[in-house]
Amino acid sequence: MPVPRDRYGFKKASQYIKTEQYDEWNEGYSEYLDRRRGKWMLLMKQYGLATENPVRFPPKTEKVKRYIRKGIPPEWRGAAWFWYAGGPGRLIQNPGLYRSLIEQLNQGMLSDSDREHIERDLNRTFPDNIRFKPDVPPKKESQDHIDIDELQLPDTSMIRALRRVLSAFAIHNPSIGYCQSLNFLAGLLLLFLDEDEEKTFILLNVITGIHLPGTHAKILEANVDIGVLMMCIKDSMPAVWNKIDDNDEIKSTNPSGSVSRLPTVSLATTAWFMSCYIGNLPIETVLRVWDVFFYEGSKTLFRIALTIFKLAEDDIRAVQEHMEIFQLVQTIPRRLLDASGLMEACYKRRNGFGHISQDAIEKARVERRNGAHLKGGRRKLGRDNDIRFSSSC
Repeated sequence: MPVPRDRYGFKKASQYIKTEQYDEWNEGYSEYLDRRRGKWMLLMKQYGLATENPVRFPPKTEKVKRYIRKGIPPEWRGAAWFWYAGGPGRLIQNPGLYRSLIEQLNQGMLSDSDREHIERDLNRTFPDNIRFKPDVPPKKESQDHIDIDELQLPDTSMIRALRRVLSAFAIHNPSIGYCQSLNFLAGLLLLFLDEDEEKTFILLNVITGIHLPGTHAKILEANVDIGVLMMCIKDSMPAVWNKIDDNDEIKSTNPSGSVSRLPTVSLATTAWFMSCYIGNLPIETVLRVWDVFFYEGSKTLFRIALTIFKLAEDDIRAVQEHMEIFQLVQTIPRRLLDASGLMEACYKRRNGFGHISQDAIEKARVERRNGAHLKGGRRKLGRDNDIRFSSSC
């Protein structure tokens, strides 16, 4: 019996969502996609743009931003990401770059360490997607003694493309090389860019170099963004902060510990940012986040993280142990199948997080890099798009 899969080839069921739950939600969501597709078709025609395999999209306006937040039609998604991330311009600025990196790869320029780590992660990339790991045909009677899990199947074209993209990226970015999560970022890009390796390479560089600088580097700066996120939580949800802040508990067991240590729960949120929510939110919800991410920038990741904590606020406040809180923060996002509900919660006028600006995030990042701490004098992200020093919430 074939495995039930979604419109992208992913298995519908997961540890957190049953096939029946997915089907019930998808019935209404499919109708929603049809309505949104119709509106996008009209929008494209208003700008005189092609609707058959488009490569150009409307200029950025408030109306287009609303459309993006409500979701890009799945069949246009990769092209729209590339367009709004400035991909065409980057192609023009760097003609032949990807091809030259592949030549360097063929000449043995990839380090043994990066090669080993890439090979190790290739078959761990989206094993629940049919284009990465096709369904294995039923065993014949003569194969009853064979363990299907140990059967060595040939690489799919997607896996071969992923290997080349990750290798070229590692050669081009020696300060990063290869690290876990890059395989999922590149894999999802390949899936929605029709295995276009050059465009995938460009967007992977946009993510790691423009939107999340330092996050994937060998000298990790992921704590910069997580420190900013924790500051945002402390400002906007003090009751949640009081539950997740375990500095006093750590100090009681380790008096020499720093008071500026990030809460334990930050370990879960680090994965959110490094993977841009892949594996942490259901795939449709990830895609809706990415639609906005490529249009509006990295502030999107912060806004979504804050929304997740807001949605989990009652559950977090109801438990006592920090390990329970950690498990909640890991589990709750994986159940957020209602992508539209999450986006509406994020951008609603009252108690939403659409007011947090990119300028505010960048200023907070600079402060964090310069050694500012969560405790004592700190800056607060305000609705006036500035950051004010504040010693209390």
